[in-house]
Amino acid sequence: MYADILIKNAKCLTMKNGTTADWIAIHNGTILALGMNTAYCDLVADHTVIIDAGGNTVLPGFIDSHFHVVQTALNARSINLRGVCSFEQIGDQIQKAALEKPGQSITGIRLQVEQLKEKSFPDRLTLDRYCSDVPVWINCLDYQVSMLNTYGLLYYKVPFNMEGVEKDGHDVATGIFRGKANAVLRTNILEGISDKVRKEAVMDIIPGLLSVGITTANAMEGGYMYSDKDADFIFEYGSEFPVDMALFYQSLDMEKIKRMNLKRIGGSFYLDGTMGARTAALSFEYADCPGRMGSLRYSQSELNEFVTECYKNNLQLSLYAIGDRAIGAALNAHEYALYYTGITGLRHRLEHVELANAEHIRKAKEMGIIFSMNPTYEAYWGGPDKMYSQRLGENYVRTNLFREIIDEGVCLVGGSDSDITEYNPMIGIAAAVNHPVKQHRISVYEALEMYTCKGAYAIFEEDKRGTLEAGKIADVILLDSDILSTPHDNLNQVKVIATIKSGDILYNTIC
Repeated sequence: MYADILIKNAKCLTMKNGTTADWIAIHNGTILALGMNTAYCDLVADHTVIIDAGGNTVLPGFIDSHFHVVQTALNARSINLRGVCSFEQIGDQIQKAALEKPGQSITGIRLQVEQLKEKSFPDRLTLDRYCSDVPVWINCLDYQVSMLNTYGLLYYKVPFNMEGVEKDGHDVATGIFRGKANAVLRTNILEGISDKVRKEAVMDIIPGLLSVGITTANAMEGGYMYSDKDADFIFEYGSEFPVDMALFYQSLDMEKIKRMNLKRIGGSFYLDGTMGARTAALSFEYADCPGRMGSLRYSQSELNEFVTECYKNNLQLSLYAIGDRAIGAALNAHEYALYYTGITGLRHRLEHVELANAEHIRKAKEMGIIFSMNPTYEAYWGGPDKMYSQRLGENYVRTNLFREIIDEGVCLVGGSDSDITEYNPMIGIAAAVNHPVKQHRISVYEALEMYTCKGAYAIFEEDKRGTLEAGKIADVILLDSDILSTPHDNLNQVKVIATIKSGDILYNTIC
């Protein structure tokens, strides 16, 4: 049997027990063999494509364990407001979009109020100054606040008496939506998008995913603040894309999940909110808003009941928990369900887990709970002079305890939370290695495990992918350097130069 593809002169990190190889051979979509020196000679035929890695690192394809696929795709067609510093700059972007696509609705994303000189969100009258003849919908970075112009306010038909609709002194809606009203608004808009548009948008981002080595994405779709049509779309069409998609359906409808024969439920199943919006449930007051501690969306009894039903139905459950109170509530519910059912081995997950403490980590280890975390958050918000310190004060040193989590033996996997943050795994790997609080830092190899072998384990696919082993799916990437020798400060500059998916070279910049 001959290799279809041979990568030689490589530093193959198999991501299994620290073993390495000098070359890897691929045949018929799977890994044929790995080895040292020139033992590959008998596997080479005239048709074999030979790639010389030049001494650089070869890895299993990256697994992004928390990715909003449809939202990322749709938002790639929106105007990017990251970095804008004033209402005027927002207006410039809106007017440019209106000229480029006359008559079409306008969506803006990634607005950060802290960066605006006005230190407030633009209301409908402000947005009307720049566009008043089509709907304008602006999202803040974490999707917790939406803004509409007057046209959009009338067009999208959210009841003005709903909780979360901001009103002025005359009891007139300002166009700013929070909480429940924001969730309803977002769902209303997303429900109106056709699957044709979804498919076109997702296809548009596939080259970008392959260019950063993502071969599998955990697709967090549907539910609160999103649209179930996104999840139904991934269920129906996800297998048609060259990047594998593990669907996490963010729904309370357990019977629907069972009818669809899905083995997992949840994803961004919100137990609390975000630190940026001061809605993450903390056990202490926000440093920049005394008296406020965030809130939980469910009572402990409600959560206990739902989690127990997931156990009884053998569904892997993934819960969104950011603040320490939310993490505690989630773990308490798992303790209750485990005691009530005695069922183990479902590899339940907590997503984000930004403010876990030592007791949380210990409990997660005892119950086999996986922590699915987003290291890039530390690059965006960590350290003494960014959002975490603004919101949490001195408690910013307690965020994202990667070192402690790994040392306790909890399975830790990494995702981007795209498109809240960039989906390049190397940015997440660099952020985990260079955590602003030194005691929480992990090694390069441990960070790579988060995006490879541990990511596969977290979706029950460790027998198929996540490591470089003979017989596994040939999801293989080649970097432009030896990653273990790269200075830590330069890790976020490491590039993927080739991506092989199921034995096909789908991205290649090698001359």
